Amino acid sequence: MKNINKFFILSPFIISIVLFSSCSNRGYKDINLKNAIKTINNSTNLIMLDVRTAEEYSTGNIPNSINIDVLSPDFKSKIELLDKNKEYLVYCRSGNRSAIASSIMATNGFIKIYNLNNVNYSDFENAILTNR
Repeated sequence: MKNINKFFILSPFIISIVLFSSCSNRGYKDINLKNAIKTINNSTNLIMLDVRTAEEYSTGNIPNSINIDVLSPDFKSKIELLDKNKEYLVYCRSGNRSAIASSIMATNGFIKIYNLNNVNYSDFENAILTNR
């Protein structure tokens, strides 16, 4: 009976550790605007991946970025054509779709993925264009 009580007392603690461990090892790194600009300026192996729709991309995009819509049914087959050893800065309009894309890329063998997190696209575009 004592073992059962210990189990019920320790179960939430063990579950919390397992969940925390799995969340912290997603395979990609969330970065803010300041660190994104720093990464862009310091990396020679970085590809900027815009995961918005083609329509959104056509209204404005970061020069030299690649557009692959994460909501497109062929997203996985398109990213398979990319070099998995390069660094990727993944962004969208607000950070939600880029997190989804970053997760998919991580589970498909990409090594260096930076998710531009909680940054509005227009703020990112302005920062890139003014290099701040």
